Amino acid sequence: MLPHPLTSPATISHLLSSNAAPDGPESCIASGHLAELESQLATLDRFMKLCSRYRRELLRSIVSHKSIVSPVRRLPNELLAEIFNVVVRDDFYASARDDFYGRSRVRSGVEYPWIFTRVCRRWNAIALGTQSLWSWVFLNMDTIGGAVPATRLFYKRSGNLPLTVKIVERFGGKAPANVLNVALSHADRWQNLGLSLTAVSLPQVALGLDSVRGHLDALTTLEINVRMGVSDTTFKSMDSFTAAPNLAAVYLQIYDCYAAASLPPFPLPWQQLTRLSTTVSCNAEALALLPRLSRIVELRLLFQDPTDIVPFQNHVTLPHLRLLEVRRKYRRAHYSSLPDYAPSPSLLDFVTCPVLEHLTMRRVALVDTVLSCITRSECSGSLRLFHFDTDLKSLIDGTSALSLVHKMPRLSTLYIGHFRSGTAYSCTVRQLHSHWLAVRGNAGTSRLSVCLSEKGDVHLKDEDVSALLKLQQDGLFIKIQGHLGDPCGLAKVE
Repeated sequence: MLPHPLTSPATISHLLSSNAAPDGPESCIASGHLAELESQLATLDRFMKLCSRYRRELLRSIVSHKSIVSPVRRLPNELLAEIFNVVVRDDFYASARDDFYGRSRVRSGVEYPWIFTRVCRRWNAIALGTQSLWSWVFLNMDTIGGAVPATRLFYKRSGNLPLTVKIVERFGGKAPANVLNVALSHADRWQNLGLSLTAVSLPQVALGLDSVRGHLDALTTLEINVRMGVSDTTFKSMDSFTAAPNLAAVYLQIYDCYAAASLPPFPLPWQQLTRLSTTVSCNAEALALLPRLSRIVELRLLFQDPTDIVPFQNHVTLPHLRLLEVRRKYRRAHYSSLPDYAPSPSLLDFVTCPVLEHLTMRRVALVDTVLSCITRSECSGSLRLFHFDTDLKSLIDGTSALSLVHKMPRLSTLYIGHFRSGTAYSCTVRQLHSHWLAVRGNAGTSRLSVCLSEKGDVHLKDEDVSALLKLQQDGLFIKIQGHLGDPCGLAKVE
């Protein structure tokens, strides 16, 4: 029980409201009462310490008992395993993803799915019993310590499931033979294979791949990122993938700031590919490749130089192509110093895409060339997304922008880089609004998103912003932004 507060003795209470000096007996009474007050305070302090300690114990107990009724504990094992799968997949791609210059990120020390085995016995049992968690195999040839036993353990725990394998080497060294041997030991289960290598290690890996030729029936996706140095100008031919009957998606990227990027010389089963992303040196090389892509659905090309003069030749028809993205290779620091695109025959002058839905052209064509390709392909009724970016000097004005929109009545997303509005952008906005009101009933979509990216800063007045917001009531979303010549500063169309 807490002690009751002491009241001041009657003999000295009058001194509390005056400045009178106490006499001898009153001083003794005041000193004795003060001692009693201090004693009670000490008792109360001890009691409060006990209460505080007891409160901390109660809080710890509450936290511990809350974990008993935590929703995570009530999740079925099957649902928890699916969550683990999502985490492992995201961690794998975040760790294996290459940056702008092709450098693969190094995985952290605490990795999934290992961490799931260390939380509790239930999680450990679920992780070890879910084979799909161990079907994501990441092999860093630069840090080979423990790589062989860990990779073998992944292969064992994944059972007979298809594998997603990423082999990374960044520093131009050669991996010991046992590291490659364990990576190749289950090639018949590879479903997705990623190789991120330097030109130094590529011949060694190519030699290893020759040993698994004819055993890649499960392979559907191939990604090869090669980082070349100044003196690395040759590849060792790799023909192992020509015997992969189910290979449908290929991503080829060469990162080199000095030598010209080109199509890798090793053969691939081009006729069976449905998705392809690759570097090409020029229009002529791209046009030589296109006739072999008879089943292509998605095509992404990164040009080293799209300004070469292409001799007249027959048109190439890509009957299944739905996505075409053509970009120009550049170094960020030298983007503004690239030569402007010249009005010469280009890739689009010789290509027909009758079912094209998504078209992206970045510094590789002029507006008239794009419009001519759309007319020849008769794909205006299928186009849904168009991203167009020209060079720094050939800016697109409102008239050109409107001609593009009019040419594609079923468009739902339009991005125009290096747009030149001057002081007449409000007129362009009004014309876009009128066009949208006229076609939206037959557009096949309830909204049109337009992003006009100007070369410099854009400052909109409050009334301009209000006007743009009002257009959203009709399903027209227009965004005007500036990117200061940065080709990567592309804001998302909202």
